[in-house]
Formats: sequence, C-alpha cells, structure tokens
Amino acid sequence: MYKVTWDRENNIALLVDTTHEDITSPRPVFFEELDLLGFDKYWEYPKSEEPLLWSIGRRYYYKGELIAEVNGGNIFETPKIKITDKGKDLVLKPIDINLLIQKNIDIIKTIEGEAIDFINNTYKNYKDKIDTFIVAFSGGKDSQVVLDLVSRTLPPDEYFVIFTDTTMEIPPTYETYEETKKIYQSLYPKLKFYVARNEKHSYDLWKIFGPPSRLIRWCCSVYKTSPQIKLLKSLFPEKPNLKILVFDGVRADESTRRSKYKRIGEEVKHYTQINAEVIQFWNTLEVFLYLYSRKLPFNKAYRYGFSRVGCSICPFGSPWTEFLVTKLYTSISNEYINIIQNFVKNLGLNDEKSIRRYITEGNWKKRGGGEGVKEEKTRIDFMDLDDYYQIVIRNYKENLFEWLKVLGSYNVFKNNQNDYEIELYLNSNIINIQTTITDYTIIAKLPKNIDNQSLTNIKRVFYKTAYCIHCGTCEAECTSSAINFNKKLTINSLKCLHCFNCLNFTDYGCLLAKSISKLGGNMKKEEKLKGFGRYQTFGMRSTWLEDYIVKGDNWLPSNDLGNRQLESMLQWLKDTELIDIKRKKTNEFYTKMKKIFEINKSLFYQIIWVNLFYNSSVVKWYLQNIKWNISISIDELVNTIISYDVKERTARSGISSFANMLDNVSYFQEFKLGIINKQERHRYIEKIGTDDIHPIAILYSIYRYAIAKNRYKLTVSEFYKEDNKDGGPHLIFGISRPALENMLRGLQESYKDLIRVDIIADLDNIYLSEDIKDYSQVLDYIT
Repeated sequence: MYKVTWDRENNIALLVDTTHEDITSPRPVFFEELDLLGFDKYWEYPKSEEPLLWSIGRRYYYKGELIAEVNGGNIFETPKIKITDKGKDLVLKPIDINLLIQKNIDIIKTIEGEAIDFINNTYKNYKDKIDTFIVAFSGGKDSQVVLDLVSRTLPPDEYFVIFTDTTMEIPPTYETYEETKKIYQSLYPKLKFYVARNEKHSYDLWKIFGPPSRLIRWCCSVYKTSPQIKLLKSLFPEKPNLKILVFDGVRADESTRRSKYKRIGEEVKHYTQINAEVIQFWNTLEVFLYLYSRKLPFNKAYRYGFSRVGCSICPFGSPWTEFLVTKLYTSISNEYINIIQNFVKNLGLNDEKSIRRYITEGNWKKRGGGEGVKEEKTRIDFMDLDDYYQIVIRNYKENLFEWLKVLGSYNVFKNNQNDYEIELYLNSNIINIQTTITDYTIIAKLPKNIDNQSLTNIKRVFYKTAYCIHCGTCEAECTSSAINFNKKLTINSLKCLHCFNCLNFTDYGCLLAKSISKLGGNMKKEEKLKGFGRYQTFGMRSTWLEDYIVKGDNWLPSNDLGNRQLESMLQWLKDTELIDIKRKKTNEFYTKMKKIFEINKSLFYQIIWVNLFYNSSVVKWYLQNIKWNISISIDELVNTIISYDVKERTARSGISSFANMLDNVSYFQEFKLGIINKQERHRYIEKIGTDDIHPIAILYSIYRYAIAKNRYKLTVSEFYKEDNKDGGPHLIFGISRPALENMLRGLQESYKDLIRVDIIADLDNIYLSEDIKDYSQVLDYIT
C-alpha cells in the first residue's frame, strides 16, 4: 500500500513511496454528491463525467486544500455543510483523468503486476487441490478490480463469476452487474456468470428473524453463504464436498477486522472454501486509479458519495451511508426502516421522537437477543424434572421424525392416536423418548441417564423442529447433501453421515432460534437497575400466579399464555422464588408457599411482595425511591428512572410492567402498596402502605433483612431511618412504627424461639434466632 501526497497545481492525488505528509487515501468526488448535499449554493462547477475534487472521510479537498466538511447526517437527518475560508466562492474544474493516470502509471503497473503474480501463483498452487475457482462479484469497486485482474490472468473456462444477490442491494448494484456481465462475456464468451439468491426476500425474513445486528449476523449466513453453497451444489451435484477457491476484493484498509485477515484464508468463511484476497493491501486511491486506467465501469453509487457499496440497510453501515440510502432509495430503505420501527415499538417505545432517537443512535444494531422481535407463536421449553427431562413445544413448524434422522437410526412405536415411543440409537446407546404429538404441541420425556453431548444434540433437534422455516443454512452446512428443502424438509438417511454439522454450526442449532432467543441483550447494558425491563411490559397477574400454584410442574405445558407473556411470567416467578428457573420446575419454596396459599391467600401475597423487593429491580426501585403517602404519575416515574442513565425504552417497559402488575393483583392494591388511578389520559400510582400485615409476613421480612446483613441483633429505629434502602417492614409495607412495635410484642409471645424484643422506654431492640440461616425456615412455623 503506497502513501499519498497532493499535486496541488493540478488537483491530483499522487501515489508515492515516501512522504512527510500523513494523508489518508482519498476518494474522488463527483457533481452528483455535491448536488445532493447542497454545495451548488456555495460553488460553481460543471456536471462533468470526471470527478471535481477529493474527500477524506467527511472532509473535502481541492488542490490539496481543505475547502469544506460536513457534519452529522443519519438515517433521518441531512448533514450540515461547513465551508472553510479557502472554500468560499470557488469555481471548480474537473480533474484531468489522463494526467491523473499518467502521473501514477508506474505505481499502477507495479501493484497490478503484483496482483496478477499473486493470482497466477495461487492458481498454480491450488489447481490440483480444489474443484473450481470463483470470482466473488458484489457490484462494488473492489470486486470490479478483482474480476478484471483475474480475467487478465486465467483462461475464462478455469473460473466463473458468482454475484450473490442478498435482495438488499441498491439499484445501481444490479445495473453494474448486468453491465459488467455484458462486457466480459463479449470479451470472453466462455466465461460464465451465476446469481446466488435465497428464494425468500429479505423483507420477509427481517420480520421473522428481527433486524440483523452486529452480534446476530444471521443475514450473512442466510443471504450470502447459504445461497452460494446451494448454487454450487446444483452446479456440481456429483461433488457433495466441493472444494472452492474464491478470489475476493476484501481490503485491509476497510476495517480493523479485515486488516487482520490472512491473504489466503482456508475454511475462514466456510469449511469448503478458501479465500484469496487479491488486492488486500490496496488503498482506495489505488482502486480508483486502476478502474480509470483500465476504463472499467463502476457502480454509480460512488458518484453520490458512497465509500463502500453493500446492503442498503446494514448493522455495520455508517450514519453517512444510511443518509445516502434513505435519500436516494427511499422506497427501499423505508421497507427496512418500518421493520426496525416495529422492532423498537415492541421494546416499549411508542412516541415518534423516542423511536427516531433509538434508531438514529444505532441501538437496534446492538441487540444480542430476541427482545423486540415480533412475538413468535412458537415456543420451546426444557424442564429438568426429578425423574425425567421434559421438552414442550407449542406451534412447532417442522416434522420431528424427519429431523431426528440427523441423530441416527430410530424406531417409532405408536401407542395411541397421539402418543409415540421413540427408540433412538445414539452414541452406541438406546434412548427411549416418550412423546405426545398433536397438531399444536409436542411434549417429550427423556430419561435422566443421557450424556450431556447427546442431550445437547437432542435439544437442538427439537429447536429445529420448533423453529425451522427453511432458511437454507442447514442445507448449506450439510457435508453430504442429505438435507433438502424443496417445498418440505426431507433428510436422506442413506446420505446422512451423522456428523452433526447441521446441529453445531450455531447456538441452539438453528439461526432463527438464536435470533429470537431472549437470553441475549444489548451489547451495552445499564449497570444500574439491571434487569429493569426484562418483563417486556407485562405485569404478573394473580390469575397467572394462582394457575401456576395450582398446576405446579404441569403449568408450563398447559398454560395458555402468549410467548412474551410466558417469558415475562417466568421472570416474575423467578423473582418470587417459586421456580427453579434453570430446571423450569417447582422447588422447595414453592411447596411451602402452596400450603400457605391454601390456608391464607393474603399472607401468601405478602410473602410474594417481600421476595419481589429483593429480586425485582423495578419493585425494589419503587420501594426505595418513592415515599409513602404520595401519588405520582407513570410519566414522572419514567422520567425519574431515565435520570439514572437508563434508556427510555427500558424505563418505560419496567414501569409499564410494574403498573400492569398492580392493576392485576388486587391484593397489592388492597394492601395499598400501589393503587392505580386514572386522571384524563394519565395514570397515577398512589403509594399509601398499610398496618394490616400478617405477623408472619412481618417476621419473614425482618429475617430477610437480618440474613442479608448477617446481623441478628436489630433495632426498630433502623427500619425507619431515612437512608434505609435495605428492606424491613416499613420500607416494604409502609407499616407505622406503633403498629410494628405492637406486632413485635405479639410475635414475641407467639414465637419465642424466633424473636425476642426489648421495646420499652428508650429501648427498641430486636433479637432473632441465629439458628435460622434460611429465611424460608420462618414459614415452617405457620400452623
């Protein structure tokens, strides 16, 4: 990669071996870009075919002088122009392309000679090791250069060209491909061009998978790698393990990540593929100089200011590129922006200003999980029960018996209309799976003696059964062409090698399952109030909670909640401590609480409220920060939380779920912990508190406080200190001091083994039993 200096007299960028100037490689700027940004208000210039000046980043240079820069600009806003003193009242003249080439010709010849040698040597070294050579053509300037270099080096029947159409391309890219194909096929009639394309348009899968992000790049697999491999398999059906070498246009100066690539990379993008980066060390100026010296066409998007050409809306796209795309190709960009806006609304942001800010800041690009993705009716849950593992799928998409073939051979015994016994041969073991299959659900029971790897692979087969929408990635990963998605899934058992590539290429064995999984999160989480928005705007409802208490381990496969409601309720159950969330089964605390539920519902809900204080960040924040005997609007609560450096959508989601819970658990309103009132369009929460609390709930709250502090000698006064944020009866229930003191005296009479108090004159001491190490032990004393 050569260095750059200016020929100021001729307005030319020069390639040199050394220079005292530290100039980043510039790109040429055309009148179309100047018109688009509004520079015609400041300068005179012709609408010439040749470029007029140069740009480095967002700065514009004419004859080596900085004459303007643009700031801002994004998917919704136009950049602002700033003209420098030397840029005022200019009359621009086109760059002399012939002179530009003439002054750089020696270095152009040097770099193209090195590239041709690299292609030739790569061809000689690999021609007996691979099945075919390919030029990857994207419609961008770099792939244009690579195609030309390869065409000058190799015979046309020794390679072919693949244009991978992601369906997210901008119009000039398609025009460039057709023009390029016409030119090279006229020069080399034997040269073949192919288009690789997923049968499903990206608009459709964006809605299902959710917008791709920098962490969840499902689009690359679905719209680039898989279509290309599927095309190659159709071209070489007799070679299931086709080995290819791809000449591509990746350059080191495009990104830090790409600068670390090896020039020849084996199995980097796919196990069947070797990538040879022909112009890896070229800079932007060198690319344009080659294009001009060879009189090659290039994508018209560069004339409007694009520095790189790729997918129209991309999680790696810059605000500058997003501005250009939305300005020039509005109808295309709007399709994706509408999907992103719906994604943001699902996160809990509804007003236009907040949605635009969220998108402008690029927060949609940071998602690491499925929160915000349109609710899937499909759901899968794994339960680690005492005697067996249970898998429950609702609204499954594929045939379980077909996907089971990738694990190994099996026998199926039908016991009645919906019940099956599957005898699966896996890793030299026989695994019996008891399965109930209806049109809507699959419930499977697996024995406990399965090794971890086999259990993981079986789980992934069930994930595929639940979520498979024939995106094509598994088909591409299959080393033996055993998987076929023509209209419906078929797996050829005679071809399947049971290599498990289709199960292990991504988390969960399924790209869709990974993309919509709620286990992820944003790249940057708020440290304060962690988990504040995890309930997805849904509050716990007494009907849901009581249904769980009644059904126990049968609740998960039989409840009628939607997926987001269920996900939210599982979080609430976790925070109430009524479920072993990892195993998705009831626990010992559930058993104790079920007895209380049957005896005294009011006490049951008071214990639940105590647990929510310690485990739910939204309940804890509310009790710690909102004083008793106050009424506050939902909007005020949201704005207060935002002041803690919490994102607005997180704040609104958390408060909405909390208010929704208060609305749907009548006991919490009965205890006056939070009464929902409506005044015109606004909702208010009235926080009053109560003295009418069961003594055991008071004792339970005190023990939770004491155990958390590892201190069994307390005082009544510390519960009423202004700075107490750690719990206790007053903070959690709003109980008055006289009422608490009377209740403590009564507790001493009834539970002498648990509590002793000195509440007389200036004394307000509380002594607890140090034998109680687990606060749930208090519940054992209920009669």
